[in-house]
Amino acid sequence: MKPSASRSQGSARCPRCGNAFDCAMQKEPFDCWCRQMPALPRERLDPAGRCLCPECLAAEIARAAQPEPGAG
Repeated sequence: MKPSASRSQGSARCPRCGNAFDCAMQKEPFDCWCRQMPALPRERLDPAGRCLCPECLAAEIARAAQPEPGAG
């Protein structure tokens, strides 16, 4: 892993894969890349969780779009 000192101030680390990525969650006004992606359903959100990288967020959005097994 890369040392955290080498990351930029807007850099974060994905809790799923460990990759570093730019996150603008704490910036004002809020203007992060994730705003361009479809929103996750409320039940998929973890308010205490950290932001996911673009790849992991895209994968979670794709999983959320799949019907639940046995549903329907």
